[in-house]
Amino acid sequence: MIVLKILLWILLAVLGIIVIVLILPIRGEVSFIGEKLRYKAKLWFIPVLTSEGGGVLGWLKKRRGRKKPKVDDFSDSGQDDLPDLDEDFDDLPLTPSEQRDETSEAAAEEAPQEEADQTAAQEEAAAEELPTEEPEEEISSHKKKRRKKEKPPKEPKTLGEKLEALLDLWRAADRPVLKILKGVKLYELYIDFIIANEDAYKCALNYGRISGALFNLLGWLSVLFTVKVKTVDVNAGFALDKSRWDASVKVSFRLGTLVIAGIWFLITYIFRYFIPGKLQAKKLQKIRRKAEMR
Repeated sequence: MIVLKILLWILLAVLGIIVIVLILPIRGEVSFIGEKLRYKAKLWFIPVLTSEGGGVLGWLKKRRGRKKPKVDDFSDSGQDDLPDLDEDFDDLPLTPSEQRDETSEAAAEEAPQEEADQTAAQEEAAAEELPTEEPEEEISSHKKKRRKKEKPPKEPKTLGEKLEALLDLWRAADRPVLKILKGVKLYELYIDFIIANEDAYKCALNYGRISGALFNLLGWLSVLFTVKVKTVDVNAGFALDKSRWDASVKVSFRLGTLVIAGIWFLITYIFRYFIPGKLQAKKLQKIRRKAEMR
């Protein structure tokens, strides 16, 4: 009972951690101000990654980057001066024990060959004793069992059926994907652009193109994501040499939104497309069988 209680408490603790991770938002900040890129990623208030190398991931990278102290190899300087003992002892006669070892090694080399010959002779005798032909009744019973086990091959899906399956997946994933995208929140969006050019005509032309593309992009992002703008300022810098491209945004997302969208997709696909498709396929098979019987 005590072990079961401990396991139950561990399971509850793991589930609690999973629920907390799903509920807490993942936040990020990206800014490009003064021609410097900075970014941060946080799980609630816990820093995960920063552009300066901080956060949990940065700490892990620094810890892995620390080299372990290596043991210095012993110097081989004195080894060259030692005499070569192997050359001195090569010419000595063999002792009686060494001669016995050599004879035992030769006998051990010959033993596997004799054992292999004996096993081969035993296998040939056993093969001669076994019956070469099986009774016809056993062969027929084996064939019947194989026929029962062998299922009829499934008909390959046509191109139209494959396309229909892909369309069903797309229809089922339409709303859940939109739910995930709307769960991504872009807030405190800050844009301060100055489009500079010494030529007034080119400056005005670039200003019109960039401002039009930027506002169209913001409109498209507002359709897909949840966007809250802090300030968007685009100006033309006539007679200026250098443009300015300052921008920053904060992002927030909850993993629970992803889980909810996944469950929504599975329920929609199974009950709206998968099960009805299987039932319809069975009905078509019954109709075909009846037509063949006639």
